[in-house]
Amino acid sequence: MTMDFADRVERVEPSATLAISNLASQLEADGVDVVDLSVGEPDFPTPENVVEAGKAALDAGHTTYTPSNGIPELKEAIVKKLDADGLDYTTDELIVTPGAKQALYETFQALIDEGASGHPGD
Repeated sequence: MTMDFADRVERVEPSATLAISNLASQLEADGVDVVDLSVGEPDFPTPENVVEAGKAALDAGHTTYTPSNGIPELKEAIVKKLDADGLDYTTDELIVTPGAKQALYETFQALIDEGASGHPGD
């Protein structure tokens, strides 16, 4: 039995981010001093207070999916931080994403229509 995939599958290309990360890893293995900004992971261990907070969250039963636009308590903390910085936002105006790529994707999807040239009126 032959499986037909959607046309978009033919357009999928390998991740440029991972290709750069792999190259950086290879260069480091070869002794080259590399500052790797490709995947957004720090080159140091997770701080102990973050590790402990993660363990406490698991022990407290926080093991299910969260709201897709962010945990309400986190959004409230972000609003307080923004307010302290002189920026006036509400939790309804925030979306928390799992990373910068997701944030950029959602921003572009919200602002740019397919085929738009970027010129006003397109």
